[in-house]
Amino acid sequence: MKRMFLLPLILFAAAATAQESVQEPSTGKSFPVVVKYTRNGTEYPMSLTGVTVRKKLVFKVYGMAHYAQDPGKAPKEEALGAMLVDGKARQITMDFARDVDAGKIRDAYLDGFRENATADELKSIQPLVDEFVGFFAKEVKENQQLILRWLPGGIVVATITGEEMPAITSPLFARVLWSIWFGKDSIVDRDDLVARIAPN
Repeated sequence: MKRMFLLPLILFAAAATAQESVQEPSTGKSFPVVVKYTRNGTEYPMSLTGVTVRKKLVFKVYGMAHYAQDPGKAPKEEALGAMLVDGKARQITMDFARDVDAGKIRDAYLDGFRENATADELKSIQPLVDEFVGFFAKEVKENQQLILRWLPGGIVVATITGEEMPAITSPLFARVLWSIWFGKDSIVDRDDLVARIAPN
């Protein structure tokens, strides 16, 4: 009788464990469904909105997960637009599927900023862009992570292979950075990044 009582609890625990992470199917990278980040005494809990893969030609570069604070359900275009508006915490986690040298990472971000900002916008944030790409001084190896966080007030905090970099504060910079993945010229399938909150 006792064993019969324990069986449902065991099955429930197994199901709960299975729901704690989601696998990006192309790279096989697993990401938790909830993350928390604390800065200056404020905790920001964020929920997974979707996962995708970044490919360059035929090569898989990284599996990617996106998180947002209290994202809520919304139509796809509304959900995508909401991710480019300052106000709630969000996070991008990139888990690399191959080694990528620092120069290629810097060049990729420079291209991303150029393609997602107007000439005037880029001119106004160029010093911040230079500071940001300067964070990438070392090769990122397979299975290492880059984490970008956008906190309320346009605060962007990058954690590169476990090392947290100085914050950059600019809502414009944050929006242009996030547009690399959420803009109309996204380098990934941006619909995948809101699939959990904007189901078809």
